[in-house]
Amino acid sequence: MEYKDLISRMKSVRNYKKDALNEDIIKKLEDYSEKSKRLVKDIKIEAMIKNRDEVYDRLKNIAGYNDIMLDAPHYLIFLSEEKEHYIENTGYAVEDIRLKAYEMGVGSCWITINDGELIKEKMNIKSDKKLTALISFGFDDNKNKVLYENKTEYNPSKAVVNIVEDNVSERLGISDVVYMKKWGENADPDELARLGLLEAFFYARLAPSTKNRQPWRFIYDDGTVVLALRKDENINEYEEKIDTGIVMLYYELIVDSTLFNMDWKFGRTENDYEIPSDYSIVAYCIS
Repeated sequence: MEYKDLISRMKSVRNYKKDALNEDIIKKLEDYSEKSKRLVKDIKIEAMIKNRDEVYDRLKNIAGYNDIMLDAPHYLIFLSEEKEHYIENTGYAVEDIRLKAYEMGVGSCWITINDGELIKEKMNIKSDKKLTALISFGFDDNKNKVLYENKTEYNPSKAVVNIVEDNVSERLGISDVVYMKKWGENADPDELARLGLLEAFFYARLAPSTKNRQPWRFIYDDGTVVLALRKDENINEYEEKIDTGIVMLYYELIVDSTLFNMDWKFGRTENDYEIPSDYSIVAYCIS
């Protein structure tokens, strides 16, 4: 996949045409869902795509933001073995599936889930795995404006965010989300370009997040990239971990395509970088 192009253009779709996807597209998405990229390789998953009549009426009052279910022709049900970092792995794997769907012309959106076991019960899903993601799928009907558009000319150093009607916040700039060696020391894009990491950070900052709050910050320290996540009282642990997995995917996709293969490591570094109390270090990698 041409990840830079897909990340630049993909948006969440909340209104869908009634047309069902053809069987060939569904089969390709199902096959890809089983082999999508994983953050933790040994976590077992199950993925299935269901039609609207199998899902919507059963879940319309128990899933979705404020229990308002998105009406779509298809839904991805994603289940995961419950192991360490399985929620971050879900964010990572499912967002890769969304990118694949977008490459095929299929729109999608994360649907809020509050009780995965209740959803399994309503859907009559017999599995010992946790239901960790619910995604709507279908063709965009283009009724809604996108929340933001990135006018990049594929040149991160010249990125401009064009705010459209009904948008409430801009994408933060690279200097706002990347620090050098210590917290608050804003990175110089020219220095990041010299290090070969400008594009990776540029595209990582386009990662979707719960309520578009852009909670992630990076610290570059002599070859080590540290990822910190902001704690928000109105965001639950599941949402924090999904957001973590997604931003880890975006950064790694670009590093892998432009520099070398890399792996994230969960946990803190020896240096705490004097990060503020509302942030915590969640992972790091060697770049």
